[in-house]
Amino acid sequence: MNRALLAGLVRLAITLAVIAAVILAVLIPFALPHDQPGAVVAAFLLGPLSSVRHLGNVAEYATPIAFTGLAATVVFRSGLFNLGIESGVFLGGLAATAAALLLPSFGPFTPLVAIIVGAVVGSISCVIPGELRLRWDAPEMVTSLVLNFAILYAGVFFLNYYLRDPAAGSLMSYRIPADARLDRLLSGTRLNSGAIVALAACLTVGIWLYFTRSGLNLRIVGQGPAFAAHLGLPSRRIIMQAQLVGGLIAGMAGAIQVLGLYPRFSWTQLPGLGWTGIIIAILARENPFYVVPAALFLGYLQVGGDFLARDIGIPSEVVGLVTAAIMLAVTASAIFQHPAVLRLIRRIRRVEAAQ
Repeated sequence: MNRALLAGLVRLAITLAVIAAVILAVLIPFALPHDQPGAVVAAFLLGPLSSVRHLGNVAEYATPIAFTGLAATVVFRSGLFNLGIESGVFLGGLAATAAALLLPSFGPFTPLVAIIVGAVVGSISCVIPGELRLRWDAPEMVTSLVLNFAILYAGVFFLNYYLRDPAAGSLMSYRIPADARLDRLLSGTRLNSGAIVALAACLTVGIWLYFTRSGLNLRIVGQGPAFAAHLGLPSRRIIMQAQLVGGLIAGMAGAIQVLGLYPRFSWTQLPGLGWTGIIIAILARENPFYVVPAALFLGYLQVGGDFLARDIGIPSEVVGLVTAAIMLAVTASAIFQHPAVLRLIRRIRRVEAAQ
């Protein structure tokens, strides 16, 4: 058997064993006081698989975080720990809403136009920290975190003064036109055509990253900057291209999330999808082909937790504890072996040593 394949199977077996151990350690103490402890565990593990509608709920939850996980994968592959994906999602949703409300109708192409506008505007959140890092050596983690909140407040200002519906009763936009909404794929769920786009995006980026010369160059620049310089690769341009592509994907995530799920734009806080996308990228080992399974895994945990809260009556705080413990256990080893995290730690140590 191929050694790489065997190593992959061993890692998969270890991951599954860790998941099982965490479920037993966290869930069973809360299940034992119930009359049927087995039903509690079964609801969490089998509930998401119990019907087509519940499977659709898993895919619905996985769609936006597959986009953000893919965005984080592309950005991290360049060697930068850019956290602007979170505000990219926010900007993408806001810009897509503005395009749907303010631009004339393009008929059946209206959703496509709105998504393109959202993707382009959302890319700003990743491009700016990348440029600051390359031009002035400003730490991209710090600048992107600060920029996230600057973009949030600027976006809320734009929503309040240019898109707000005064008859809505709270801070939200006018109703998004019907011709700008995405089609539903499965009745009884909010799963929409964005799921198909997410799958296609992951496959496309995976093919680009592993089967094209430009993808190879990006991997070389991200993993070995010194070797890239020795080969004469234009590292600055390649890194900025990765920030642009990652930002475009993040903006697309926000646009599809809003146009597919909500009748109005009402985000007044960062949606949190970008932070989850970082977890997805770590789970997927920065491999676009693994992003969809990782997103589906987190969707499975979320829907299983919903079963515990709704059908078993376990408090939502416990549900959050179970899912968080599983994610922490699964990602802990991957985080400290993650190339971007290791590069960040080495950079911090160099700065401390210089002081």
